[in-house]
Formats: sequence, structure tokens, C-alpha cells
Amino acid sequence: MTRPIGTVLAAIVLSGATLLSCSHKDIECPGSEMRDIDVRFGWAKAPEASPEGMTLMFYPLGSYEKVWRFDIAGAEGGVVEIPTGTYRMIAFNNDDGAVRISDTQSYENMTASARNIDEGVFSSTGMLYRAEVEYLEVTPCGVEYITAEGSRKDCRKSIVRALPDSVCTVYDLRVSDIKGIERVKKAYATLSGTTSTLRLGTMTSETHDDSLYAPFGISVSDSLMNASTDAFTPTSPGGRYTLTLVVTRTDGKSFSKSFEVTEQVVNSSSPRHVLIEIEGLEIPENDTPGSDVGDIDVIVDGWTTIEIDLEYNVTT
Repeated sequence: MTRPIGTVLAAIVLSGATLLSCSHKDIECPGSEMRDIDVRFGWAKAPEASPEGMTLMFYPLGSYEKVWRFDIAGAEGGVVEIPTGTYRMIAFNNDDGAVRISDTQSYENMTASARNIDEGVFSSTGMLYRAEVEYLEVTPCGVEYITAEGSRKDCRKSIVRALPDSVCTVYDLRVSDIKGIERVKKAYATLSGTTSTLRLGTMTSETHDDSLYAPFGISVSDSLMNASTDAFTPTSPGGRYTLTLVVTRTDGKSFSKSFEVTEQVVNSSSPRHVLIEIEGLEIPENDTPGSDVGDIDVIVDGWTTIEIDLEYNVTT
């Protein structure tokens, strides 16, 4: 069947207009048209992760000022509706109750903070995961974005792929060859040199001497003490790490002892999972222990008799 020449010309004009609109890379019209985009997370960088939900923050890169936030269930991702335009996207898991996320309306100021227990003492952070797409263009024809590795993706199906990674470090503590362990009623530890806050947008933090309450309870068995904690990974190198061990004897008296563990932390074979080992420790038998108590392979201060002001949730 032969079509009228006018119908054919009209189809060509419409087809050309569509192609031109899809090839235009400078579209910036947030609010003028809503589009569905499919954000999908891959967990190759953090295979142990299984968050119950993720938060997506879209920060406009143009003159449009509105920040878009979406909370989605599960770890795989989901479809969200957002206006056409250019954005920077930050994603993080929203199931970490130990961390407070604040100032989310500003990319530069968005901050993750550990819970404060007492002056200079902060709780374990749990595990916080973050992903960023530094440039995302949403158009009527799909999406174009730059991955974390710097490659450019152009997807007409409006699929955006992101790879979350941990922004926290797991610190495992192992104290072995302990003499007088039968005198221990309970124990806990703090780790200084970590950071209690992290800017999630710019990924900046300061290493400082705030103590992080290390284990929620050191397990004591035979001649061993074991514990684990999580803390934000400092982004400023050169910090000093000090582990302070606090033990309460069965007679109720408490003692503390500090260990310089910087070398163990910075030289760990796994920067996101650090093992701190203390070998050869003697629990003081007298009320005024000497500075030579213990025989360990780190710089050691002597035991100090202390009064415990905080009632930590520790177990034996």
C-alpha cells in the first residue's frame, strides 16, 4: 500500500526531532519532566554486606536547588522517580542504628557520627556502606553517568549501577598468655586515634585522640581475651592509635593499661579488618602494681588503679 507523501514526510520530521532530543547532552530542566530511573547496587567491594535498606540522595549540579531523597528496602536497589537534570548521587545503608546521619541537605556537610557515650567516648559505629555516582544526567531518553572508576556509561533503559563499599574498619582484639586471669571479673577496652565523624559527601575526616568505646564486652576464657569493634576509617593519615585495656578484679578494684598499637593498625594486611594482638599480660595481684608488669611486644605503660565512672555493658 502506498502512503501519501505528506504522511511520510511528517514521520521523517518527527523521527528526526526525537533523535535530536536524545542526542542533546546539555539538558537541564529539573521539575519540567519526571523520569523513572533504576538504581542497582552491586556488592563486589563489600561481599559481607546485607543491609535491610538503602537511602539515595540526589544533589543537583545545576542551578536547581532541591535535593531529592529516597529510602528503599533491601540491598539490591530499586526504581525512583526524579526530574530530568544533572545530579550527584550518594547512597548509604539506613539500617545502622549506631550511626547518626545529619545535614543531608548539603553534599559538603552531610555527616555520619558515632553515638556519644560520655565526654570523649564514642560507641562502635556498626558497618556503614557508601556509594557515589559523581555525575548523573537524567534525560527524557535515559541516563548518562560516570562510575566511581571514571568510566562513562550511557543507558537508554535508565539503569544506574553503583558499588557500595564500607567506610568503617573492623578492629579485632586478641589478648593471649594472660597470667592471673582468674582474678578478672570483667573487662573492656577503648581505642583512640579513630574518628567519631565522617563527611559522607566529601569523604573527609580527622584522625584525633577521641576514644572509641571498643568492645561492648570482652569475652574472657582460659588465658585469652577477645573482642571486636567498628569505627569509621580515618581519611587523614598519620594518626596515633592507643589501646587502653580496663579490667575489674573479682575484689571490685579496677585497673587500666595502655598500649601503643599504631604499627599494628597502619601495617595491617587488611586495612578494613585490623587484628590487634597483645601477648604476655599479667593481671595485677596487688593494689599498686609496678610499671614492669607484663611482657609484650609493644610500648607499655604500667597498670594504673582507676575509678570507673561509666557502667559499660561488659560480659565475662
